[in-house]
Amino acid sequence: MEVLAFNGSPRKEGNTSTLIRAILEGAESGGAKTTEVRLHDIDLKGCMGCLSCRSNPGICKQKDGLSPYLEAMKTCSGIIVGSPIYMYHVTGQIKMFIDRAYSLYTPKEDGSYGTAIPPGKTYALVTSQGHPDPNRFQRAIRWLAGMTGSGFGLTEVGRMVHVNSHLQPAKENKDILEEARKIGLSLVAKSNRHSNSNSPKFEI
Repeated sequence: MEVLAFNGSPRKEGNTSTLIRAILEGAESGGAKTTEVRLHDIDLKGCMGCLSCRSNPGICKQKDGLSPYLEAMKTCSGIIVGSPIYMYHVTGQIKMFIDRAYSLYTPKEDGSYGTAIPPGKTYALVTSQGHPDPNRFQRAIRWLAGMTGSGFGLTEVGRMVHVNSHLQPAKENKDILEEARKIGLSLVAKSNRHSNSNSPKFEI
């Protein structure tokens, strides 16, 4: 099985990156093959707004470094999405990824959406913020989890909201690193145990 992580942080050693790596370590210890996609480092282009994916559902016409990973979302067993909170919302890198992932939402005749991602996949979310109140950016976090997780019918097994990160870096917190590794194990253990609806429901 394969676990795929989309990292929206531009910082290789930042808190989001540290926690994603710990989750991947947990998944690897459970027997998974893992891939981290550092969105800041690949050739990443934005959505063209061409609507080609409406007539050819599940396929993004834009071709770049993200293209093979959008396809891999259909075949992997678990997905991790991570982003720090900048300017009260997710990073520009992760927003570009979400815009492109729109191609994986398949339109229905009644105006609602299904998904090109098969059921049975697990999902974990990582965010990091400088503000000490864990609820400060919950609206942005719920939106991120909806657009990249429950909206695709994925089963969430863990969510990490790392707070006050400038005072307590994740790499120095053994407890939070262990929590992350356990989430990675859950991604593997719970994969394919759940059957999800093709009519995603999420909160924005």
